[in-house]
Amino acid sequence: MEIDLQLLNGLDLTGAADLELRMSNRRMPRRPDRLALASRAEDIGKLLRNRYAKGQFGQPADLVFADKNRSGRRPMSEMTLQDKVLYRALVDHLAKSLPSNVVTRQGNREFKAAPLQISNAQYVSVTDVSSYYEYIDHERLADELEAQTGDAPVITVLMELLFRVMGRRIGLPQIHKSSDILGDTYIDPVRRRMRRAGYQVTTYSDDFRIVSSSLADARDALETCAREVRTLGLTLNESKTFTYSIVSYVFALQAFADAERELFRKSDGNDDLFTLLLETDYPDESDESTDSDSQTLGLSAADAVSEQDALDATVDDTAIKIGPARAAAAERALELWVAELSHPGMTSRRKSAITESLVARALPILGRTGNDSAVEHLSALLRKDPALAPQVSDYVVELAKTGQRARMKLRKALDQLVDEPSFSLWQKMWIAHAAGSIRATQTPHRYYQWLNECVIGAEPPLAATAAAALGRLKRGDVDVMRQALDRVSPAWRPLVYWGLARQDLAAAADSANDRFEQILVEELTP
Repeated sequence: MEIDLQLLNGLDLTGAADLELRMSNRRMPRRPDRLALASRAEDIGKLLRNRYAKGQFGQPADLVFADKNRSGRRPMSEMTLQDKVLYRALVDHLAKSLPSNVVTRQGNREFKAAPLQISNAQYVSVTDVSSYYEYIDHERLADELEAQTGDAPVITVLMELLFRVMGRRIGLPQIHKSSDILGDTYIDPVRRRMRRAGYQVTTYSDDFRIVSSSLADARDALETCAREVRTLGLTLNESKTFTYSIVSYVFALQAFADAERELFRKSDGNDDLFTLLLETDYPDESDESTDSDSQTLGLSAADAVSEQDALDATVDDTAIKIGPARAAAAERALELWVAELSHPGMTSRRKSAITESLVARALPILGRTGNDSAVEHLSALLRKDPALAPQVSDYVVELAKTGQRARMKLRKALDQLVDEPSFSLWQKMWIAHAAGSIRATQTPHRYYQWLNECVIGAEPPLAATAAAALGRLKRGDVDVMRQALDRVSPAWRPLVYWGLARQDLAAAADSANDRFEQILVEELTP
C-alpha cells in the first residue's frame, strides 16, 4: 500500500522522528541506537517520507513480556523506528480534530479524586476492562475515528499500519502516547452514553469511577457499564470491580501509602525518613491496581507505569544531590525488604506489596550514594519481585559510577547472576543492559562470555541488548555481531548495528545496509 504524497506532506514526520528518537519508557532499556540519531531527525524524516511513499512500512512488532507485580505479564510491542514515526505522525494528525478529553488525559491522581468532588456522592463503583489494549477492534476504532475527524485517508493508512504491526485486526501497541489517544477514543463512547443516561462517570484509559446515591443505583450503573463495553467487544474485569461507600473509598485511596508510612514508623519511628524516600525520580502513577486482594486503591512505585511516553533524560540525573537522611531512608527500606526475605511464607501479600514498593524507590538512591549492601541480594530481588528488574538495573548502573570497589563487587555478582536459569527474557534484557554499564577490564568475566552467547543464540530482544552492551564494553566478537545483524528481526537490527559500530566502526561501515546505518556511523565517528 503506497501512501499518497499529499497525505505525507500533511504529516509532521520530522517532529515525530525527533520525539521517537528521544523517547523511552521505564519498562524497557533505553535504545542508544535511536538516541545517537536524535540530532538528525530532519534527515531521518526525509528518508522515511520516501519509504512511506513506496509503501515500505508495517513490519510485525516483536513481543517482549514485561513482568507485572503479582499479576502476570504485560505484552510490550517493539516496533521499528520507521513504524513508530509513522504511527506517531498519523495519530498526531488525527488528534488535531479529536475531542480534548481523549487527546490530553487528566492525571491519574486527579481521576481517582474526581468522585470526591461530587456533592451528593454516597457510593463509588470502581471497575476496568480486561486486557484492554489487547482487544481493541480496528474496524470499530476506525468508525469512531472517522465519526470524530472525517479524515478517512489518514485513518485508512493508520489501520493498515496497525494490522501489519500487530498481525491481526485487533490490538494496539502498549505504552505509547499514540496508543493512549486511540484507546481513549475507542472507549469514550461508553463514557458519553453513560453520562447521557444520567450516570456520573469519569474514565482514565479503561478505568471507570462511577458515583451513585444508593447501592441500587450503583448496581444499575455497573450493569450498564458492562453492557456498553460489550458493544465494543470488551468485558469488565470482575476481580477488580468493587463498590465502596464514600468513606471507604477515601480510606482506600490512602490505604497503601498509609500502610507504607506505618511500616516505616514502626521500624524507625521517623516519618521524615519516609517522606524523603518518596522524593524519587520514579513516576508514582499506575494504571494497575497494586494489591487487588486487599482492595486498595493506592499506588506502588514498583507497579508504576505510565501509558504516556517520557522524554529520555537529557540532563545528567546522577547530579541530583541526595542528602544523608534520604540515603538513610533508602537503606532502611532495603533492611525491611531483607527482613521479610528471611521469613518466607510468614508475610501477607499486602505487606509484600508494601516492601516491594519501598525498595523500588530505594534502589536508585542506594546506587547513587554508593551503598553496595543490595549487591548480595540482586538475585533474590529479581526472583522474589520480578517487576523490579528496571530498578535493579538502575541500581547497578548508578553504583558502578561510584568507584572501583563497587565495580569489582558488581562484576563478581554478575558472573553468578547470568548463570541462573529462572529469569525471564525481559529480566535478562535488563541484566544485559546493566552489565554494559560497568567499565570493562582485561580480566575475563563470565558475564562477558554470557553476553556473547546471547548475541549468538538468544531471542532477538536479548541478542540485540547484549550486542549493545558488548559494544559499550568493547568486548564483542565482530564476526558474531555481523552475523547477528541478519539473525535478529528488523526492530532489533539497528541496536545490534549500534553495538557493532561501537565495537568496530570500520566493520560497521562495511556492513551498512542503507542510508540510516550510514548516518549512524557518521554520528558515532569521532
